[in-house]
Amino acid sequence: MWKKKKQNQKEELFERNSIYQSFFLVFFFTVSLSVLADNNFTFNENLRVAQFQNYELRLDKASSILEYEAVIDPANSCVLYLQHSNAFLKAFVSEEQGDYTAYRKVQDNALLHFDKLPEDSPYKKFSQSEIYFYSATLKAKFDELYGAARDINRANTLIEANYKKFPNFLPNSKTRGIIKVYLSTVPDNYSWVIRMLGIKGNLNQGLALLKSLSRHKSDSTILDGIAKEASYLYSFSLLHVAKQPITAWSETLKCTDDYKTNLTSNFFRSNIAMKLNKNETAIQVLEARPMNAEYSHFWFAHYLLGVAKMNKQDNGAIVEFNAFYTNFRGRNYIKSCLQKMSWYYIIQGNNRLSTKYKEMILTRGFAMNEEDKQALGFVDKPTPHPILLKTRLLYDGGYTKEALEAIEELDPKKLTTIKLKAEFCYRRGRIAQKQGEMARALKLYEACSLFALESDEYYGAYASIYIADYHLSEGDKVLARKFYERALGFEKNKEYLESIEQRAKAGLKKC
Repeated sequence: MWKKKKQNQKEELFERNSIYQSFFLVFFFTVSLSVLADNNFTFNENLRVAQFQNYELRLDKASSILEYEAVIDPANSCVLYLQHSNAFLKAFVSEEQGDYTAYRKVQDNALLHFDKLPEDSPYKKFSQSEIYFYSATLKAKFDELYGAARDINRANTLIEANYKKFPNFLPNSKTRGIIKVYLSTVPDNYSWVIRMLGIKGNLNQGLALLKSLSRHKSDSTILDGIAKEASYLYSFSLLHVAKQPITAWSETLKCTDDYKTNLTSNFFRSNIAMKLNKNETAIQVLEARPMNAEYSHFWFAHYLLGVAKMNKQDNGAIVEFNAFYTNFRGRNYIKSCLQKMSWYYIIQGNNRLSTKYKEMILTRGFAMNEEDKQALGFVDKPTPHPILLKTRLLYDGGYTKEALEAIEELDPKKLTTIKLKAEFCYRRGRIAQKQGEMARALKLYEACSLFALESDEYYGAYASIYIADYHLSEGDKVLARKFYERALGFEKNKEYLESIEQRAKAGLKKC
C-alpha cells in the first residue's frame, strides 16, 4: 500500500512538472516569436474610437483604450502611433514641462517600435516622419529651435522616401503637404536654415496635397482621422499662409461641424472666426465648447474667449483672462494675457490695476511668439489712449459701426503727441477702408506713415503696406513698390517685424 501511494505521488509530480514545462515552452516560444517577428500596423474599431477621442481631447479615455490594446497586441505599431498622438496633444495643450518630458519618452518608445515594422509596410517611414514633424512642433514651442529644424529635415527625408516607394499611399499627403506649406513661410532671415538642410517649400503643392486628402473624411479606415487632421491644416493654411479668407472660412465650417463635442474643432473654428473679425461667432463657439470631466483642460480657450469678449467690451472678459492666468502652466500667451488685463483696466479707468498688470509682464511668461513680444514692448510705452484702444478692440471684433462711434468722440487736433496722431490716422483709416471709403483711407494711411516716421510702433509700416496692396490691386506697380519699400524703412519700429517684412517683401516680388 505504501509503495503504491509513493508511486502515485511520483506520477502526480511528473505530470505537474510536465504541465509547467509545457507552459514554459509555449510561453518561451510565443515570446521568442514576438521578438523575432516584425511588428504590424493594424487598425481596428477600438483604435478608431481612440483616434477620434484624441482629436476631441478626451485624452484620458483614449489613453485607457490604447493601454489595453498595447497589452493584448504588443506588436501592433498602430497603438504606438496613436499613443504618440495622445502624448503630443497633451504636451501641446498644457505646455507643462512634465507633459513634455513624458512625451519624449513616448516618442523614443514609438520610434523603437516602428523600427521593427517590415520594410514593405508603407506605415513604417510614414509613422517615423509623423513623429519627427510633431516633435519639431513641440520643440519650437519649447524654444528648441535647432532641434526643431533638425527634426523637420528628418521628417521631410522620411516622407519623401516613403512617397517615392509608395506613391499611392494617401497618408503621405498630410505630412508632405504641411511640410511644404510650413517651409514656404520661412522668413528671409531664416532662409539659410532651409538652404543648409537642402529642402524647400511650395505653397501651392502643399495646399493641393492637403485638400486632396481632406476629401477622405468619410473613409472607414485610419485614413478617416488622418483626413480630418489634414482638413484642419488645410483651412488653417488657407487663412494664415495663402491669405484666402473666404475659402478658409468655408473649409473651416466643413471640417469643424462637430465643434460642440470636439475641442480641437472648437479651437480651429473659434480661432479662425476671430482672425476674420467674426467675433460674435467666436464667442458663440467658445461658449458651446465641451467642458465636462472627460475632456482635457484647455485653458487657452479662456484666453481666446477673454479676447473675444474684450473686443465686444463685455465685462466678462476679465473673468476669462483670470481663469487662463491662474490655471495655465505653460509658456506662451502669459505676457499677452497680462497686457490685455492691463488694457481692460485702462478702458475702465482703473490706473492702479492697469499699472499692476503692466508691471507683471516683465517677470511672468516668455517672449517667443509675436503676441508676447508685443506685450513685452508695451511695458516701456506710455499708457494707451483709452478711446483709441477701445476703437482698436471694437474694430478687431468686427464692430465697425461701434468703432466709428468711439473714435468720433476724439478731436485729432487736440491729440498731444505725433504718436497719437499717427495712431488716430491708422485707426480711422482702417474703419474707412472697411466701409469702402478707399480714397479717404488712402489719405489717412499716408498721413499715418508720415506721422510715424520716428515711431517705434507698427502703424506707419502697416499703413504703407495697405497703400501698396491697394495700388498693386489696381495694377500700379510703381506706386505699390514705393510704399512696400516705405514699409521696410521704419527703422525705429519694434513691433510685428517678421510679419511686416514678410508682407512687404512678398509684395515687392509681385511688383
